[in-house]
Amino acid sequence: MIISEINENIFNDFATKHTLKNFFQTKEYGNFMKFSDFSVMYIGAYDNGSLVAASLVLYKTLSAGIKYGYAPRGFLIDYYNTDLLTRFTREVKAYFSKRKFAFIKINPEITFATLDYEKKLKNVNKTNRELIDTLKSLGYVKLKDHLYFESLLPKYTPVIYLPNYNFDLLNKNMIDTLRNHELSGITLTIGTENDLETFYSFVKGKTAHPLSYYKKLYNAFKETGKIDLVLVALDYSMYVKYLQKQFAYEQVNNDRINNEFRNNPNDPNLYQEKMKSDQLVNQLQFDIAKVNDKMGENPEKQILGSALIIKHEGRITLFISGCNKDFNGIDLKTYMYYKIIKDYKDNGYLYLDLYGITGDFEDTNPYKDLNDFKLKFEPTVYEYIGEFDLIVNKPFHQFLWSTNKIQKEFYRSKNTNVY
Repeated sequence: MIISEINENIFNDFATKHTLKNFFQTKEYGNFMKFSDFSVMYIGAYDNGSLVAASLVLYKTLSAGIKYGYAPRGFLIDYYNTDLLTRFTREVKAYFSKRKFAFIKINPEITFATLDYEKKLKNVNKTNRELIDTLKSLGYVKLKDHLYFESLLPKYTPVIYLPNYNFDLLNKNMIDTLRNHELSGITLTIGTENDLETFYSFVKGKTAHPLSYYKKLYNAFKETGKIDLVLVALDYSMYVKYLQKQFAYEQVNNDRINNEFRNNPNDPNLYQEKMKSDQLVNQLQFDIAKVNDKMGENPEKQILGSALIIKHEGRITLFISGCNKDFNGIDLKTYMYYKIIKDYKDNGYLYLDLYGITGDFEDTNPYKDLNDFKLKFEPTVYEYIGEFDLIVNKPFHQFLWSTNKIQKEFYRSKNTNVY
């Protein structure tokens, strides 16, 4: 077997056909990462003249000319072919050791377990649990498993299989509300690079990355049509008509309840019904006034939310999203996810990756709201086998560890990887 550097087109042809294909192992992601503090290379493993494995490898110099590499989502290889994996690992270690690399980090998209949050259970894949032992025996050091967002990429990922997705299995009240929202003038549209600043205004509070990061990401994937900037827009004229109809209906209901309450002022059930209706009438009046004010500023529509979606080989990944919270009467975030599921399902996509939750089953989970939000769409949650460091030069690795370079690179006091 021979390991050699290959060009991005040879790599991409191999990567898009591989079982473990993912957008992190693409030339688009490589082009994006060229703008970071990583350098980028593509390697291929040839066995009897055939390309049998490949990887995008990001690399960085930490100290004294010593580098480390990172293969996001792991090498593209048949991990279950132990002979192939053994020979590949041996050659990779030799190849990178000669080039002053200390280690290569991988985090393969291979399932360790599926998670049932309601029953607080893990269904472990026995074959892939054994694969972890195989990797360890070959010199891959298994890093600590985390419950939250400490990993470079999500360890726990909710995924929806779109072709068989049945909205009727979701909470009925939620679906009824969302279908009513469809009548209120909310639409999903696809934006352009000119809308990235608007997008960023919705997500800047949940990311450590600057706007320039998302501009580079967008442009890297835009060249091959693999990214959508989804915008949630509200048509004011339609929305105010919708609110007026809601107000007229509730005003009639409120008058009826008040008449009944005057005749039965001591009825606790009527009192609760009256309070609820009064609050709804007041809220609708407030919303109508607010929309009228907004129409004075912009008579047509307003962008209220946005998401970046990366598309790769039938799979879409909801990379990051955010919404305006000014409109209390609309659950914008839920509606946006619902419409994304519906629209991309209708357009023939196979999988929607909701991109990361935590593995904590307990009510004390600090990210419980995030978990609950994504889980209400009934995805299958996969736990991947985790992160590994393949030590390719032990003295170099020991030097980087003893000088605290590895710790500074990967173990920060404040985690910023909330997806």
